[in-house]
Amino acid sequence: MNMDHAGPAEVAAPVAARFEYTPAAADYDRALRRFSLRTRPGLTGSLLLPGAFAAAAIFVRAVAWHLDETVVVISSVLGVIVLFAVRQAYRRFRVRGQYETHAARGVCRTALAEDGLTTTGTDGRSDRIEWSSYPWWFETPELFVLTGSLGYFLVLPKRGAASPEDLDRARALFVRHLRRI
Repeated sequence: MNMDHAGPAEVAAPVAARFEYTPAAADYDRALRRFSLRTRPGLTGSLLLPGAFAAAAIFVRAVAWHLDETVVVISSVLGVIVLFAVRQAYRRFRVRGQYETHAARGVCRTALAEDGLTTTGTDGRSDRIEWSSYPWWFETPELFVLTGSLGYFLVLPKRGAASPEDLDRARALFVRHLRRI
């Protein structure tokens, strides 16, 4: 992830949209649920890889132990369920850490521009993030969520938009710079 601490001498592109919000754990939970269950990268990471590992492991065991088909099928299904649950628990743990990091900043002020976005917290810290750091985005009724292949999220609650026009300008920036999933 490419984050630069903005300095006073830097010249940024004109701001297109502004958000001011306090991070909420429920927002991150909604973002993870939507990513995991309704996007191709989320579903692929949740089901395909663990399913392939479970199927391969069970196939090897079936050949080595000469098990019948019923045992292999039941074992396969249970293996995929366990791997899915472990993967989802790991994602939830990581997303919870992201939330705690953002929540520690207090009230966040995020400005979106053509060259990326800058988030400043009440703790005084400011991070500049280029669009390439989060190549994908999706939208829920309450959130804009920027994400990448590793499942890291930048959650922008729509409730924090400075005006309704900022929602449209943010959406236009996302369409220009990111791929919708």
